[in-house]
Amino acid sequence: MSRRLLVRMARGYGWFLGVVLSLARRAGGRWWPAGPASTAGVLAAAHVLIVTVWFGPLGVAIAAVAGVAAGVVARLGIRHRPLSDEERRAAERVFGPAEWLDDVILTDLSGRGGRAFTLPAVDGLVFCHVGAMFDAPLGPGPAAYPAPGQLLIHELVHVRQIVGAGSSASFLADALAVQARHELGENVYRLRGPGDAHHGWADHNLERQATIVDRWYGGQSSPSRRPMDPDSPFAPLIAQVRAPIPAKGNGRRDRAGRSLDVPGPGV
Repeated sequence: MSRRLLVRMARGYGWFLGVVLSLARRAGGRWWPAGPASTAGVLAAAHVLIVTVWFGPLGVAIAAVAGVAAGVVARLGIRHRPLSDEERRAAERVFGPAEWLDDVILTDLSGRGGRAFTLPAVDGLVFCHVGAMFDAPLGPGPAAYPAPGQLLIHELVHVRQIVGAGSSASFLADALAVQARHELGENVYRLRGPGDAHHGWADHNLERQATIVDRWYGGQSSPSRRPMDPDSPFAPLIAQVRAPIPAKGNGRRDRAGRSLDVPGPGV
């Protein structure tokens, strides 16, 4: 199977995930139970439905049961919480007093090999699945993120990308296509040097954008090795990250009376 076809398949799968999440949110996202359980249940049901839809109403029922079961497992097995005050202050040093930080939920879930990943939710929140870093996201991370808090900043860039994207589907399509290229051997995180600072923000893929910010935060991209160096060649790109994003009316701010300040079961 050709590399191009595999990347296209990953992009198509990203569109599928994004459409499912968007439809679920529009169908009543503000009423979904808070936490990862709702998103896990919706995604599980959608995947099972693809296989069972040929059975008619029975297939729909099977998908619904699978979704409920996945939600229960997620509710009991995934810890989650909003950013702490200290984590919020650290994030604001990079992104400014951004309202979208209200919609960030950290979880102890991780991807293959313990990798962190970020995903939009059915209720308008955004989950940063940081795995083993859940209890101390402001500490030093894996080898690629040695500075305290650097991994968290990387994932928060992805949150900003999601909030600023045209849709969840467009973000996930791009994100999965980039990850497919990475799995096929391309280093999609690599910065070639200060010359990359002269390219526009949109000229960098999603992972390279996040790497630009996390390395600026950690000081690895500054000739002086100074964290958050205002004289870094990447400083103009960081200014774009700090720019306000127009509210779209789909975040926690629209869900009066709902809060994740009290963690759900499993926390």
